[in-house]
Amino acid sequence: MAEPNAPEPQVSVEGSSINVRFRSYRPVRDKKPTGILRALSLFSKTSPKFDETWGTLRFVGCSRWRWDSTNDHEWYKVSGHGRYSGVAPRWGEFYEIIGLDPDRDAVSWEKIGADTVSSRHFLYYFRDEALEFMAEEWSFIPT
Repeated sequence: MAEPNAPEPQVSVEGSSINVRFRSYRPVRDKKPTGILRALSLFSKTSPKFDETWGTLRFVGCSRWRWDSTNDHEWYKVSGHGRYSGVAPRWGEFYEIIGLDPDRDAVSWEKIGADTVSSRHFLYYFRDEALEFMAEEWSFIPT
């Protein structure tokens, strides 16, 4: 999960592969308390703890990609310029658009090659920018 306030995405292109490195966080599991501490922890209102880390999304067989300035403020405006703000599941999520997508080609892209029958459309909306990829597959590498 991307760090919501300062993900600092960094993009690197290696042939037809693209890496997106960003600040993220993951839940940290505390040791389970025992005895009276366990009983008290049932009533605790403490928030879960998170550990800051970096992660990399890797897109393989990428034919094109784009980076734009759609941010969280634009996303929530009714007249915002986010093409998918009215139909996407939630802000700040990484997701894939499946099926007919008439809005996909309404914007300019950085082209690497031609789309293939295996190309899939991925989007990741960070706090201050959005990244889109047409790629054959993806993986996540925690670092």
